[in-house]
Amino acid sequence: MDLITFSAIALVVITLVVTFALSVKPKRVKPVSARQYNAELFKRRMELEELSYPMLNDIKVNGGKAGLIRVDHVLRLPASILMITSAPADVAGQVRCPQNAGHWKYVRPDHTVGAFINPVLQLHPLISAIRGRFPLVRVRVMCVFPRAAEFVSANVKTACVPDDLIRLVREMVAEDGAQNQGMDAAWESLSLALKQSSAAAATPAPKGRRAG
Repeated sequence: MDLITFSAIALVVITLVVTFALSVKPKRVKPVSARQYNAELFKRRMELEELSYPMLNDIKVNGGKAGLIRVDHVLRLPASILMITSAPADVAGQVRCPQNAGHWKYVRPDHTVGAFINPVLQLHPLISAIRGRFPLVRVRVMCVFPRAAEFVSANVKTACVPDDLIRLVREMVAEDGAQNQGMDAAWESLSLALKQSSAAAATPAPKGRRAG
């Protein structure tokens, strides 16, 4: 009788141990494919265009020592400018996005840790140039991660997944309130400057002549 009781207790303990082990086992998150990632980018652009706010796409600006600065979308809101960038396509798990950190870290599909520059810091030269010319214009930044991302940092204000982007933009619009008349003139000059900078950045530098 004691042997049966001991065996039953042992079986229960083994079951609990196995259940606990499975519960703490790292969750394998499948990254989005290249096709899915591109589909997310296309869908994002369509959803942003449906908001009917003036928008520039695929902006490239020479950031000097910072290198080429890429911005997927620049959206003109009632009283602010929103710059939207994309996180790496291979994000497949937890993401840490400390507001003041130089780099944001994420988990790759092979469970190694990847990192990229905090988008706010990366865009700092462009943000400073805009504020220097238009000091009253508020500049916002949002980095969009693939759906497989899982944010670890709390109160992340400059990052989101695709499904949350439009909701967050609408919240920004509500925060802006009434249309700012000063934004009209600022946007006209700013959009022209960004288009010209993007065109210049896309033009290959002339090759030097050989001495002869």
